Amino acid sequence: MLVVTVVLVLIGVWVMSAFISGRLAARKGRGGRRWTMLGAVLGPFALLVHAWYPARYSPETTPCPQCGKPIGVRSVACHFCQYRFTAVDVMITRAPADAESRRTLLSEMAREYGVPYADATRMLDALPVAGYRHVMPDQVNEYVRRLEAVGATVSVVPSPVADPTKR
Repeated sequence: MLVVTVVLVLIGVWVMSAFISGRLAARKGRGGRRWTMLGAVLGPFALLVHAWYPARYSPETTPCPQCGKPIGVRSVACHFCQYRFTAVDVMITRAPADAESRRTLLSEMAREYGVPYADATRMLDALPVAGYRHVMPDQVNEYVRRLEAVGATVSVVPSPVADPTKR
């Protein structure tokens, strides 16, 4: 009788671990079914895995005003319907002269454009075209402040609004 009780308790703990593991995975943006199965196999040990397993990265999105599909919050155009938001062009017109400020500017450009550091160096060598960037109006001040903090001279120009009837 005691053995049957212990076995039933262990089965209950394993089933609860599977259920909790699936729920935790769903909260972290992971596949709930897959983690429920893993919880059924590993039992309470799956809960320990969840303690160290990070949540899945999900970028911030906003719906496109024209088609309603999700796009990044920093997007200047929808890649589904080609809707263009009003944006401001920020152009780097002069790079800083000292080496430390130049390295900082290159790191900032590589991060902002999402390119390797070597590509940012080639872009900066091709000034003034290198620093051309479409920026949303609410992000201009912060972007210009970051560039001017490292000694770059920037020029801010409103982007021409594209006529949506011409396609």
